[in-house]
This record gives sequence, structure tokens and C-alpha cells, in this order.
Amino acid sequence: MSARWIVFLVVPCLTAQLSGAQGIRPRSRERGPSQPRPCHVLCAPSVALMPGVIRTHLVGGPRVRSLATGVATRLPGTSDFELIIAVAARTAVPRLSLFGSVQWLPNASEQRNPFTLYTASELGEPVRANAPTVTMGGSVALLPATETHGWLDLAGNVGDLYSQAARPTDKSAYTHKLDLDLVAHLHAFTWMPRAAWLRRVTVFSILDYVATGLPKAGDEVPVGRVFETDARPTSLITGLSLPVTPPAR
Repeated sequence: MSARWIVFLVVPCLTAQLSGAQGIRPRSRERGPSQPRPCHVLCAPSVALMPGVIRTHLVGGPRVRSLATGVATRLPGTSDFELIIAVAARTAVPRLSLFGSVQWLPNASEQRNPFTLYTASELGEPVRANAPTVTMGGSVALLPATETHGWLDLAGNVGDLYSQAARPTDKSAYTHKLDLDLVAHLHAFTWMPRAAWLRRVTVFSILDYVATGLPKAGDEVPVGRVFETDARPTSLITGLSLPVTPPAR
């Protein structure tokens, strides 16, 4: 990861920490967990570091055909380590929040460097597909933690995913895509003392569906490989959500 991206990721976290921003699941001691502090327009943002594992092609990969050999195969699902830095803020509208996140797959690989166009065989080692992606959008709380005695919450996200181009007609290295998520948090450490940092750590699971911007049947991506079926963009991400900002006061 370049120094520019490190600064882009770390500085917002440190700024939020020093300014006393609220935690990911703010709880006011005076009001209790069932009564979050109201906001006039937008609450103070929270920041979380979310390491996890992403499993792609959750319901089976698409069928592709090599133009050189005529052989058709189904793209297999893969599992990779993913690092997410997420910023979220509640709004004055009940159950509605705004969020932004940066996703990074440090260990993912690809056949060709998208910038130099050298292949992995020419370079003599794997090419890392580790360019970050960005998502911004809105989140609606479908099942607040207050309705499960603080143990579980469920939200639906609608966002703009800005990631690597995937259609043969794309004219930019990155394109905008409609991204739909179902996000669950298991508050596994809610039994810890209220002042303990570990109490705010949660186990998260994200069912992710990229609705637009991916290859369709007939697309040749990359050159020499044709998709016989549409891309199957459903993936599952599971990991830990580690709060960076302090809890609400």
C-alpha cells in the first residue's frame, strides 16, 4: 500500500479519536442503551477497523469460455483476507445513518498488472490485486440492538461502490456500482464491564450484492474470455469490528 493510501486511511481515524467522536454503537450512561442521544442533523461520526474474510461467488460462479481453446469453465469462489475502515454517523431521522468505507484486499492476486500490463508469468511472481475500493451510502436499522437485549443488530445498506472497472465498455479504471448489503453485528462481549473496550467489539457478517457494473453474458472480459452467464456478485464477509473512536458520553 502506498504512503498516500496509508495517510488517507489513518488520518481520519486519528482525527476522530482526538476529537472525542462517538463509538460505533453509542450508548449514553444517562439515557441508557435504549435511548441514544438525539441529533439535530448529523451525529458525531464513529470509526471502526473491520478485519475479516470475504468469500466470493457465494451461490456459484459464472460460466466463462476461452476463445483460444473453446473450453467453458465455471469461475470458482475464492476466500481472501479483507480489511475495511468504516465511518458511520446517525442522522436526525430515526434508524437512518450515513456511512463511508474503504475496502482493501492485501493478499488478492490477478493475472496481469492493470497499469503496466505485465503478466504474472512475465514478472515471475504473482500480481497483487490490492487496489483499495470506496463505498458511500445510507443505512437503515432493520433490527436495532435495543430490541434484542443488546446482543444483535441488523441493518440494510444501499451504497455507491467505487471500484475497479469490470465491463468491456468501461472507459475508466474505476467505475461506480450499486452496492446492496445486509449487515449483522453480534455483540458477543456485551457481558463485559461497561467501561471495557472489548465490550464494544462485535462479530460482523455482511451479505453483499453488487447490482450493477459487473460483466453480463456475452461480455469479453478480459480479452480472450467470454462470459456465458452474468457475473454472480453475491459475497459474504465475516470478521471483527474493532471500534477506534471512544464511546458516547
